[in-house]
Amino acid sequence: MSEELCSINYSPRFPPGHYLNPAFARVYSLCDELGSGGYGFVMIALHRRHKLEVAVKFVIKSKVPEQAWINHDTLGRIPMEIMLLRIIDHENIVKCLDVFEDELFFYVVQELHGSPWRKRERSHSVHQSSPEMSTPHLSSSTPLLSPAASEFSVAESELDTPPQMCSQLSPIDLHLSDSPSDNDVLYDISIPKKLPSVPLDVPKPHYPRRPSHDLFECIEQMKHKRLSEKQARYIMAQVAEAVYYLDSHGICHRDIKDENLVIDKNFKVKLIDFGSATIVDPSQPQPFYNLFFGTTAYAASEVLLKQPYQAPPIEIWTLGVLMSYLLTGMSPFPTERDAIEGRIILSELPGRKLSNSCLHLMSRCLDPDPSLRANIEEIRNHPWLRGALDGL
Repeated sequence: MSEELCSINYSPRFPPGHYLNPAFARVYSLCDELGSGGYGFVMIALHRRHKLEVAVKFVIKSKVPEQAWINHDTLGRIPMEIMLLRIIDHENIVKCLDVFEDELFFYVVQELHGSPWRKRERSHSVHQSSPEMSTPHLSSSTPLLSPAASEFSVAESELDTPPQMCSQLSPIDLHLSDSPSDNDVLYDISIPKKLPSVPLDVPKPHYPRRPSHDLFECIEQMKHKRLSEKQARYIMAQVAEAVYYLDSHGICHRDIKDENLVIDKNFKVKLIDFGSATIVDPSQPQPFYNLFFGTTAYAASEVLLKQPYQAPPIEIWTLGVLMSYLLTGMSPFPTERDAIEGRIILSELPGRKLSNSCLHLMSRCLDPDPSLRANIEEIRNHPWLRGALDGL
C-alpha cells in the first residue's frame, strides 16, 4: 500500500494501520488539522487539480449513535448529519462538496470558510457539549455558564491567509425513509491524541495544526473580548437568516454556539457541525424531547428544570445566549438559578451602553416561558436586526 495512503502520516487521530480511501486520496491531499468534536475530527485538504483548500470532517462510524443514522433509498445507511448537509443550501451554512467512506470513517468534504484566528495562547474553553443526558438526570450543580478570563488580550487579529473562495454545489434531492426518534442521543466522546508506538530509528511524523476559524477565537482576540454592537448585529442577522431557513425546512441545529460558527475577516459567518441536528415535517406539530442536545452554557430554562422541551424554542434561547457572548464576552446568566428564571445579568461595559432595542431582542430570546419566547420570524424582523445585513 502506498505510503501516501498511510493515514497516520497526517494525523495521530487515525488508528495504526489505517489507510485513506484511494478515491479520496486521488482527488485531495491532506494538510493541517483544524479541530475535533464528538463524532470525529476536521482536517484541511487541498484539491489536487483545482488547488482549492477544503475542510474534511472525518466522522467515526462507531461513534455515531444508532438513533443518528438514517436509511436512504440510494445512498444507503448514512448519518443524519451527512444527509442534512447534502440537502441544505444557504449562504450562512457550510456547504457539503463531496462524501467518501471507508470501513471506519465517512469523509465529509466541505467548503473551508473563515480566517485563521491565531492567538498567542488559547485560554481554556468552558463550553461543554452534553454527552448522553436525559433531562430527569441533569446535575443540580451550577453549570459553567461564563467563560474564564484569558491571560492574553490581542488588540488585532493576526490573519495568516485571506479567506478561501469555495465552489458552490446544488443540493441533491433526498427523501427521508426514517423519521427522527425521540430517543436520539448525543455522545460527546473525545478522541485520544496518542501516537502508535514506532521504532526509535523512525522519525515521528509532524502533525501541523491550523489556527481555528471559529467565532469563539475571533471574540477571544478582540481587545476587550467582545464585539461592538454593530459587529454583533451583523453576525446575529446572518445567524437569524440561517436559522430561519432551517426552521422553514423543519430542521433544528440544536447546538448553535460561537464554536459552531466559522467567521472570516469580513465577519461573514457560516454555521457548521450538524451532528446534533434533527428534522421533522414542518407542517406537523413539533415533538417533545427528553434528552438534552447541545452545550451546558446554552441550556434553556426548561431543560434546566428537567422538563420535556421542543427544539425550536431551545434554538431561540441559544441565540439570546450567543448575543450576550458577542456583546459582553460573558453568559447573560451568572448562575443556573438566573438561567432558570430568565434573569439576565450583563457584565458592565466600560464606556459603552447597549441600545434598548438590543436588550429587548435579547430578553425576547431568553424568556423563561418557551410558549412566550420569540420565534425565529419575530427575531428575523426585529428592529435591532433591520438593515444589519447591509454591511459593517
